[in-house]
Amino acid sequence: MIDDYARWADTDTEKSTVVELIGYEPYPGAIHGEPVGALQFRATIQPTPNDGPHVACFESQFDFWGVATEEPGEWSDDTAVARDIACPPDAKRIPPPVDTRLVDVVPDGAEALVVEVLTNAPSAASADDIVAEIVKRMPQPTGEREVAFDPEATVVDGDIGFAMGDEDDCLLVKRDVHGVQVLQVPKILLQPGELGCAAGTALQPVDQLRSPH
Repeated sequence: MIDDYARWADTDTEKSTVVELIGYEPYPGAIHGEPVGALQFRATIQPTPNDGPHVACFESQFDFWGVATEEPGEWSDDTAVARDIACPPDAKRIPPPVDTRLVDVVPDGAEALVVEVLTNAPSAASADDIVAEIVKRMPQPTGEREVAFDPEATVVDGDIGFAMGDEDDCLLVKRDVHGVQVLQVPKILLQPGELGCAAGTALQPVDQLRSPH
């Protein structure tokens, strides 16, 4: 997680001539609630045109919620938010760690493909048959590091349920006696611990797919 904070800090300061990210340090083994690492910064301030620049370095620790302080939320206390440190002699702006994580997405064109496959699927098609056909023809994502979510299907008494995605981006489609339908399910029902973005969710009764609020 400290890598994410380093990338965000770099983005926020990339045009700054005052504050620069000069280092980051992960804390391996940190548990939830503890600081996950620290970022080091250098600040260069010239109070007046006649004064030389004043350079100072500081370090801030970060936890799951942001800047970590002994008293959670005490962000108005500058000394709690940032600790003065000696500036390393070779201190300079550094690039943040490169993000190599894959990004799961529902690719453009996936919905039309799923509707076509479910529409044309023979009555004897299994869930594995449907998933295999969709995977074979799935449009390739175009964004950096993007990969398609793994699709899943279920067949119950001849009805087909299909899901692809997560609680933030979920494609749900079903085929029953009324034909093929793309479902719009309230986001709250897609959260972990709720129905979720799952093939079985697509086959839930309509009244179970309405917002509880």
